Amino acid sequence: MTSHDAPGTALVTGASSGIGWEYATRLAGRGWKVVLVARRGERLESLARELREAGATGVETLVADLPTPADLSRVAERASASDVDLLVNNAGINGYGPFTEVDADLLDRVLTVNVVALTALTRAAVPGMLARGRGAVINVASLLAFAGDLEAVTRLATAELDLRRGSGGRVAARYREAGAEAREAS
Repeated sequence: MTSHDAPGTALVTGASSGIGWEYATRLAGRGWKVVLVARRGERLESLARELREAGATGVETLVADLPTPADLSRVAERASASDVDLLVNNAGINGYGPFTEVDADLLDRVLTVNVVALTALTRAAVPGMLARGRGAVINVASLLAFAGDLEAVTRLATAELDLRRGSGGRVAARYREAGAEAREAS
């Protein structure tokens, strides 16, 4: 999972539960310093405490609600720091229901978290990674939005911006479905 020999700092959004919690736990277990980002401060502190008790060092929490412009700016500023070698864009929300019946404010939050924040954080982190010649961005997304059935909940698409070995910022996409894995590079 590392993009170079020694782990650096990973910034993980949506770290207060689920996949984000798991990414943070595994990265810290592999020696990465972690910046935990989520809107639920009490859950972030619980994770930070758990990681420290397990021996992790360099655990930082950043409580932020990504649809809030000031919070997104704070997280983007942290993502642009020279120590961030891995950005895990895991935060995401959904707006289930027929399109014409979903509340417009909820749709705005969905787009802000799932598209605008992801783009802003990636834009903040990548220039430094390119300048240092190392780093990676992992975008975690659910394919449930494209599914006609609940079976699709098990599908996960992850896009990685792979900056190692002089890739020049090419994007590689990994798709997993029920244990099957394929890899494409463009």
